[in-house]
Amino acid sequence: MTYVNLQLNPERYTGYTGPSARRIWEAVYSENCPKYSSEEFCQEKRVLYKLISGLHSSISVHIAFDFLLDEANNLWGVNLELLYDRVLSHPERVKNLYFVFLFVLRAVTKATDFLEQAEYNTGNLEEDLKTQSLVRQLLYNHKLQAACPIPFDEAKLWQGESGPELKQQIQAQFRNISALMDCVGCEKCRLWGKLQVLGLATALKILFSVDNQNLINQQLQLQRNEVIALMNLLNRLSESIKFVKEKGPNAEKIMEKRTHSTTTKSSL
Repeated sequence: MTYVNLQLNPERYTGYTGPSARRIWEAVYSENCPKYSSEEFCQEKRVLYKLISGLHSSISVHIAFDFLLDEANNLWGVNLELLYDRVLSHPERVKNLYFVFLFVLRAVTKATDFLEQAEYNTGNLEEDLKTQSLVRQLLYNHKLQAACPIPFDEAKLWQGESGPELKQQIQAQFRNISALMDCVGCEKCRLWGKLQVLGLATALKILFSVDNQNLINQQLQLQRNEVIALMNLLNRLSESIKFVKEKGPNAEKIMEKRTHSTTTKSSL
């Protein structure tokens, strides 16, 4: 088993672009969300597309926020044009970013009892105690409870005669997405991609455990790597939304000015 310090390997621009990167995302969507916009598909399948789209948007935000602006001088900063082109200019992608954030928040609140008792042992007693304290602060934060009472009624999802089949199908699709991430040529991109897909799969695992009374199954068990992935995903999504709120208005103003300037020149 290999341990990686994520703080030393932040999610950022890596130079992994072009046809290879596009093919991975095209495969993720085409193999797992065919005809995702069609009304003939059930709510569960539309939820899956929104989750993947929201995760994709979050990854794009982090790439734009920590971008290599000048390779010669090793200058890093925010690429507002990329942020606008990849995310802000597509309202649906922004909505899906918020949706997946609420989805993961909902899962975390549902798994409060388990997450509070989970082991966060690294061998550093001081850091372990700090981590346990921070987890409890998160789980019992009144803002968290108020922000995510019921973003959607998961008790109505994956129920009925087709419920078990849909659950198995979605779990298989996430295994497929994780396998597709193995095809990513960039090691750091592959690391963050698989970690966040596992985090999303863990959120689904938690909400799959919700019974008809909207109560979490007492038999819920999460592995250590699932808890780590879930918490890291929540951090990534919350940071993405923070970046969008902070930099979004500036990015839109800059792009509006450029569009206006281009239109003016064209009319001359």
